[in-house]
Amino acid sequence: MPPRMDSTIIGVATAVGVGIGLVIHQMRQSKKNADLAARIVPALTERGPLTLPVLAEALGMGSFMGRGKVVLALNDMVAQGRVEIIDAPPGTPQLKKVDVIQYRLKG
Repeated sequence: MPPRMDSTIIGVATAVGVGIGLVIHQMRQSKKNADLAARIVPALTERGPLTLPVLAEALGMGSFMGRGKVVLALNDMVAQGRVEIIDAPPGTPQLKKVDVIQYRLKG
């Protein structure tokens, strides 16, 4: 085979491998978010609208990484129309918005 054909095959194989890897990652992340959503719903039902720090702490995930996982699950729930965001009041400094924005169940 000419060298150009080899590099084309390697490029296509790499792209296919990356695509498959991304699909697998997305499927696993969706499952993790769904599992966490099952824990978020009772917390929001019992306590009403909560900020991210309070919700993450209530779930035992108060660390920086834990908050990130909670945000991913909340974003999926917002996209599904299950949760709505109560925005921070106008004038809230950008870096403080994460401590002020609240999440509540729809309905």
